[in-house]
Amino acid sequence: MNLIARISLPLLMLFMVAGCGFKDIDKRFFVVNTGIDWSGNKDKPYRITIQLAIPSPKIEPGTSKNQYETIDAPTIAEGIRMLKAYVDKELDFGHCKLFVIGDGMAKQDIRPVINWMLRRRDIQNGANVAIGEPTAKDILNIHPPSERYPGNALLLSFGTDGTESSYTYVETISGLERRLTEDGLDPILPVITTDGKESFIINRIALFDKQRLKLSLPPADSQLFTQLSNHFTKSSMHGMFKGDKIVSAINSFQSSFHIQHGAEPAQIRMKVKMKVVFEEAPDGLFNQSWAPLEKQLGEEYEQTANKLLRKIQQAGLDPFGFGLRYRAYHPGENNWKKWKDLYPDANLSVKAQVKVEGTGLIK
Repeated sequence: MNLIARISLPLLMLFMVAGCGFKDIDKRFFVVNTGIDWSGNKDKPYRITIQLAIPSPKIEPGTSKNQYETIDAPTIAEGIRMLKAYVDKELDFGHCKLFVIGDGMAKQDIRPVINWMLRRRDIQNGANVAIGEPTAKDILNIHPPSERYPGNALLLSFGTDGTESSYTYVETISGLERRLTEDGLDPILPVITTDGKESFIINRIALFDKQRLKLSLPPADSQLFTQLSNHFTKSSMHGMFKGDKIVSAINSFQSSFHIQHGAEPAQIRMKVKMKVVFEEAPDGLFNQSWAPLEKQLGEEYEQTANKLLRKIQQAGLDPFGFGLRYRAYHPGENNWKKWKDLYPDANLSVKAQVKVEGTGLIK
């Protein structure tokens, strides 16, 4: 029996290798970006657009070649399977670094979209997710003249290799899935829009409940949110001093919050510390005392931040994770129910400490 087993095992392994589904790289179509829109048809609600990379010997700005395929389907998985009949190579999502959800789909329900992303084997959990306005298909069809590789322009916008904007919030599939499932932490996604020409704009943030889009922040509030939530340093702060406008570059930024719930209403205190250097300011500040200026800038920042926190609270959202912190420090069966009763009436306030490190001039 041992001899038979020794002969049978190698033969069995050969049969397994022969049945392998591996395909060479020249027989694969690499999907670089994927868009999912709401079609408006209840029978086929998902409009799926894939951007396929076409290899090119030239690596120059404006030489990227793409192929687009779009289909309406009852489910995303079925739509992708049907799209295989539209191309001559196997679809591979291993290099897809961005998934764009259309604004219409975001206002419906994003959970089925994220569920499909998490379950598919060849999709990376570190891929980025964003909202496309007006549609994901419109965003994917933008061809910036500077793009050298298929889909590379959008990839650089969300990575650290290219531009780093304080208006752009970056979210991955795994991070979004955590926010969708964790009580006390609501989802956030960046919004990509187009100027109607050959470029796109990413300067807004969309806030969600556990299902759909609830609040879209304008650019100024989006930058403020990235500062308060992500400690984003490469950003700016605007203010006024004695009627003159001042724009400061933030060199360092720290924020923390504390929840006091002994007496009602609950108190959520956020502390902010930052060090700034002036980029635009009136002449003559170098030889003056900076203490009054620091106080004025801090008070203006507090007012702006308090308005943003109240706006988010009135929408019934918690993207900062106040509820998650409360659950962590107050374990129990009814802690989540108690927090949902406390949060709508909680008193939120921000205390800002601004330290001026320089006026941007030697003298």
